[in-house]
Amino acid sequence: MTRPVRPVPVQGLTGHPPFTVRAAVHSQLTLIASPGLLGTPEAVHIPLTGHNLLLSLTATGQEEVVLRSLRAEVTDRLPLRVDGASLARSRMPDLVLSADLLESAQRAARAYRRLRSPDVAVLLEPSPAPVLAELGADPVLPLTATPGASAGLTCAPVTDDGRWVRWRLTAEIVCAGRIWRPWWDLTVTATTGFAAFSGDAAPVAQPVHELYPDHYDPRDLDGQRATASAADRAFHLVAHISRDGEGVLQMPSRPEPYPEPPGAEEAVRRAAALARGGDLSGAAEIYRSAAEAGSGQAAYLLGRLTQDRGDTDGAVCWYERAAARRVHAAYNNLGVLAMLRGDLDTAERWYRRAMDVGDWAAAVGLGVVLEKRGDEAQAEELWRLASRRDVPNADQNLAVLYQRQGRLREADELFTRAAEAGDVQAAVHVGFRCHEAGDEAEAKRWWRTAADAGSAEGAFYLGLLLVREGRAEEGQRLWERAAERLGTPRQAVARMPAGPEAGTTYRAGGTAAESGEVYAAYHLGLLHWERDDHEAALAWWTRAAGAGHADAVFRLCELHLNVRGDLMECLRWATFALELEGAPAGRVESLAVGMRGIAERLAEAAGAYEPDPGAAAEACFVAAEAYRRLTAHDDVHRPAWEDSVRRLSALARLSGSSRARGLAANAEARLRAAD
Repeated sequence: MTRPVRPVPVQGLTGHPPFTVRAAVHSQLTLIASPGLLGTPEAVHIPLTGHNLLLSLTATGQEEVVLRSLRAEVTDRLPLRVDGASLARSRMPDLVLSADLLESAQRAARAYRRLRSPDVAVLLEPSPAPVLAELGADPVLPLTATPGASAGLTCAPVTDDGRWVRWRLTAEIVCAGRIWRPWWDLTVTATTGFAAFSGDAAPVAQPVHELYPDHYDPRDLDGQRATASAADRAFHLVAHISRDGEGVLQMPSRPEPYPEPPGAEEAVRRAAALARGGDLSGAAEIYRSAAEAGSGQAAYLLGRLTQDRGDTDGAVCWYERAAARRVHAAYNNLGVLAMLRGDLDTAERWYRRAMDVGDWAAAVGLGVVLEKRGDEAQAEELWRLASRRDVPNADQNLAVLYQRQGRLREADELFTRAAEAGDVQAAVHVGFRCHEAGDEAEAKRWWRTAADAGSAEGAFYLGLLLVREGRAEEGQRLWERAAERLGTPRQAVARMPAGPEAGTTYRAGGTAAESGEVYAAYHLGLLHWERDDHEAALAWWTRAAGAGHADAVFRLCELHLNVRGDLMECLRWATFALELEGAPAGRVESLAVGMRGIAERLAEAAGAYEPDPGAAAEACFVAAEAYRRLTAHDDVHRPAWEDSVRRLSALARLSGSSRARGLAANAEARLRAAD
């Protein structure tokens, strides 16, 4: 269907002229009227205003041939009824929602050729007769072809008429004293048939110059649209149009999964019954047996079961088996697991494959991929489309984006709508908003709603409020309930409605260290520390520190050194602290000063310390690393870094320890590399 260049038959050329003359239409978008729609026995391709009409003249004899003049006339203007389009684009669309459109979209990208700048504009609107306007500084007519050579001319038919405009172009050609007047019957329209859809407004028709800036536009005298890079412009969406013409179909066609093997349906039913009864191991065995016999549905359900049990690698294997059997929900879930691994390329590939079969859950995940790559406009469009279909996390993600962009009113409206629809993360945000407004009762209500639905963030903030009110035991129970989930895979996903095709959607959120589970564990440590229960504080801070909570790591350094007297464990956590990306600079500087002081006391046997040059070298190495990290952001710390490295080298020689010498060599090499 995609043929951007179409020859037009010449008429009225009698005899055997000593030349050939050809015309072809080059348009990036052509509307198609099927046979009978416009009273014609065959399909009509109607190009858009501003396209190229390419004329070529070749002298085949021994005389030169001259195209002396061109004359255009409109022959009819008829109502336009079309039922298709043939288009070419410079790149693949950002989003294809139907598998049977994918091949045509690929052909459209392969067929794209940029339009030429025209020599002549054919203005079809003036009355009584169309005007031919030469666009260059030098006249292009008459056009001469010497013997054996060719000459060409590019015209741009222009109309503002949205009807089916039929027109005729007649040429006057002179050769060897004879005159020929061939003509071409042509067609054009100003209607693209495309519209921009928005959740907040009616569809807006798109002029051709918005879709294809290389189509000639006489209103753009500076040629800014024509010189714009067509590669930077693309349709955001390709989809089936509903029969009433008002929007895209909710569910494009989906290729059917491969047939299930005999007995698979009964096996899946028995396994599901076992899973509901709590026998997950028994269910997994039945699923596995059916999946290995070729059941895509069993492979998918085993993938879900494996994912829920925390084995993401195993889940990927079973989802891939399901995807190979064309179980469409597996595509999206493979995208989700790739996102959790941080593999954006794989996630995008699976999300786009899911969207090709109409899976709107994948639109949410693909939006997160695009946002992480800096394409917030496309992410917003995807989330808005998914929001209109009530896909989980769509409103939440969109609200987070609006909040970051400073569009606070829109963000609050979306957070509220998502919270009222049951989104627990949005409920946490609405609770924040109520708390900031001084309405603690409403804040409690929203946070309790989120906590009851399983939100660790909701449980943490509700517990924090209760502890500050003096209800420490209630708050502690909430924190313990949240913190107990630490060590399980971070759940940045939301389950779609229950059923055999249930999938998951990805939620844009913070790092694991910013989760409610980690905050709860850290504050439980503080609560026990205030009660002088150091062992309980140690246990909770260790769990929070293991998830990357910076304050918990520094607290562990202090506790191991000052309470337990365990210098080696203090140094281990101090080294871990320097590997944290979010460690506050003030904390890192305090750590550097403290470690250098410990190194001095160990070297000089000051206070309660016994002389231990090896341990002093360990502490001095941590101090040097801390100052190195600080120097990377502020050169004022460079002298302290250099001094720490010198001290470390001296301590290494004094200790005679091969480990200390290795640490010193490492620190010296890093200092030299920074010069």
